[in-house]
Amino acid sequence: MPKSHRSLELFPEWLSSARQKSKSTDKGATPEELWQRFIQLIRDNVPPQAFKTWFEPLRFLRWENNTLTVQVPSQFFCEWLEEHYYGLLQRALVQVFGAKARLEYSVMLEQGEDVHQRTVRLPALRTPPIQQSLPLQNLSPHIPISPVNPRYTFERFICGVSNRLAYTAATAVAEQPGQTRFNPLLIYGGIGLGKTHLVQAIHNYLLRRRLPLRLIYVSSEYFTTGYITALQYNRAHEFTTFYTNADVLIVDDVQFLSGKEKTQQHFFHIFNTLHQAGKQLVFTSDKPPGELTELDERLVSRFQWGLVAEIQPPEYELRLEILRRKSADEGLELPEEVLHYIAQHVSSSIRELEGCLIHLLAKATIDRCEITIELAQEALVSLGRRHETAASSTPSSPHALTAPHILQTVANYYGLDVSVLTGKSRKREATQARHIAMYLLRKHLHLPLKTIGGIFGGRDHTTVLHACESIQQELTTSAPIRQALTAIEQKLGGFSRL
Repeated sequence: MPKSHRSLELFPEWLSSARQKSKSTDKGATPEELWQRFIQLIRDNVPPQAFKTWFEPLRFLRWENNTLTVQVPSQFFCEWLEEHYYGLLQRALVQVFGAKARLEYSVMLEQGEDVHQRTVRLPALRTPPIQQSLPLQNLSPHIPISPVNPRYTFERFICGVSNRLAYTAATAVAEQPGQTRFNPLLIYGGIGLGKTHLVQAIHNYLLRRRLPLRLIYVSSEYFTTGYITALQYNRAHEFTTFYTNADVLIVDDVQFLSGKEKTQQHFFHIFNTLHQAGKQLVFTSDKPPGELTELDERLVSRFQWGLVAEIQPPEYELRLEILRRKSADEGLELPEEVLHYIAQHVSSSIRELEGCLIHLLAKATIDRCEITIELAQEALVSLGRRHETAASSTPSSPHALTAPHILQTVANYYGLDVSVLTGKSRKREATQARHIAMYLLRKHLHLPLKTIGGIFGGRDHTTVLHACESIQQELTTSAPIRQALTAIEQKLGGFSRL
């Protein structure tokens, strides 16, 4: 199959100069040595089980013409890596192979005894669709924006009772941006429930309609990075102009703006400018506006001007339909008993359902074995969930956990007594363990900050908040913290999110 190449700079020009120290590969290293550095960087930044499932099967093929070609077992490996590890792959590629490096997958297709090699470009490494949706001139191409997944469409979104309001509102906004009462539209809910899918579906729907609209989809982290870099390069006016010229602005995960006062002030100005001009605003968050601590009250108020729609964990019927649809997308018809088994044991998020299903498909592809309930049980154990019988009292999800269970598990992991964990010791290990315990109590039990503070000797709620936010931030920068949380959540019987 012929290859289609297009040159690409992975980072915008002025953002790249600020963030990338090295512009070229180490000329003294062989391609194989560079590959080992690349794969080690991946290993250091993902949980062990994720690395074993998704990265150990990768095989280095070649490095030539600034292109790294990697062999993968099947097409769905490409799609999974694209959807879940795009950012990590991009950063590792640039750090090891240089700023002009590109990544290609080579999928081995077997037909009888003949092996046919087909090269597939990583779709997420294409120029983001946002560039195509801004036909008007005088907008800088150097503002950092978030990639949009073309697979996230309304047609691929599976609707049920738990997400119907958010789905209906999103489709209404896509049909008439800026002309409904849903402005702004804020969709909130837990991790892996489909918030990003819905808001990117709005973007992709409008893109397909080819309307003369300027569309911007950006995560709050990208927005913050862009704002800080713009200040460093004295280009704040250009940054503001870029966003205030949008007809539809979609900002994902606005909770990450919490505590960033200057960024919030700038965001507030952009919000007002666009809303007064009748432009459509769409946001997502992991909690309702009223619970977004350390966020400017003026922003919280404005988020509530339109519609606030919650996405709840999927009900059983929706979980079953998701599994059927996803397996059909992969060209497989799983036995009904396997589908029901997974739907019964994985209930907290769509992402977990997909993760379990993909794990099954990966194992079946690599080991060439039939998908059975036994294989599904093995997948759940590998992903951190304990196999249960009907009579078992072992908690099957984080929601069945108790505070003492979490405290004891964290204490055991760090080799501490629970009294030390909840006490006043300021030793580094005790402090880190305490912060992780607070984070897990907040994440899995949804306890109020004041209640968590009481568990830890009457600490102030601001102390608990700081601890939780500290761990949340370290999850993006510290491999040891991620590894610790993964191990602890596995012991708790929860599902370690990849």
